[in-house]
Amino acid sequence: MTRESRLIIILVVLSIVAVMAVVFVYRGKNTIEAGSESKPRIAVILKTVDYKNLAFWQTVKDGIESAAKDFNVEISIQGPMSETQVDEQITIIKNALKTKPDAFVIAAADFDRLIPVAKEIKAANIPLVTIDSFINGDMADTKIGTDNYDAGQKAGAALMEIIPSGSKVVIMSYVQGTSSAIDRESGVRDFLNGRVDLEETIFSGGEIDVAYKQASYILDSDPEVRGIIALNDPTTIGAARALSESNRKQDVVLIGFDNSLTVLGFVEAEVVKDTIVQKPFNMGYLGIKTALDLIQGKKADPFIDTGSKVINRQNMLLPENQKLLFPVSR
Repeated sequence: MTRESRLIIILVVLSIVAVMAVVFVYRGKNTIEAGSESKPRIAVILKTVDYKNLAFWQTVKDGIESAAKDFNVEISIQGPMSETQVDEQITIIKNALKTKPDAFVIAAADFDRLIPVAKEIKAANIPLVTIDSFINGDMADTKIGTDNYDAGQKAGAALMEIIPSGSKVVIMSYVQGTSSAIDRESGVRDFLNGRVDLEETIFSGGEIDVAYKQASYILDSDPEVRGIIALNDPTTIGAARALSESNRKQDVVLIGFDNSLTVLGFVEAEVVKDTIVQKPFNMGYLGIKTALDLIQGKKADPFIDTGSKVINRQNMLLPENQKLLFPVSR
């Protein structure tokens, strides 16, 4: 083999190696770019997925899905059928943890019982955002929802604008142990203590039929009761149905929570004198947006208050309240 032939062979080999190196780098670059284009995965675990009967959670879901579309993230939404099924929610979270999502957004069914599974999430270095109802301690990177203590204070103040001091009042709550119920009741009690005769709080489990039976019994058995504060949508509906069927609509004042069409119908009929309206769409939307910020290494406020407002027949049709009461999703 001549010297020229060997040189040609060497040049050909070097050319092939160079081409292969370029191809390898190009393919690697494409692989990295493709990986960077994959959507962040966010596991959303709600207190309940009973959207048919609970308009509040349907609106939360609408906010979540709207944000997922706007920010191009992949979401999975799960939860038990009842807000009282805490163990089932914990199981759902544990199973979701096995899929290694990029972040969790959780509406906690219990303030204390979710602490262990929240610790597992933090041990896995997965960002955790809680919405609506929270977990005890500093487990979550961010909490997003109503300032429920303040909302409870608003409910108490609304009642005191109508009934005289010293009246007997009953608080009807929903699920015992969930942070939103705890904080709302605390707000109501702190405002009303010393102003009225407060009875022991009763819990409906977030069930309309249970709240209906409880309120019916109160109205039938205790003629001294002058005020009822119901702390969520199903409890408000049950209490309102009982009051509307009783002969005590003129002497018992009902203050409620939330803005399902059924509750707003009772507000229009003045069976519910005032309802404290939250912003569930914002909770869902900001939950996803904040989770994405955390995935991307951005900082987030430890608590984001989505706000609440007192709504009654006199102000419900004002233009500034229309978007709050009648979300586009309806």
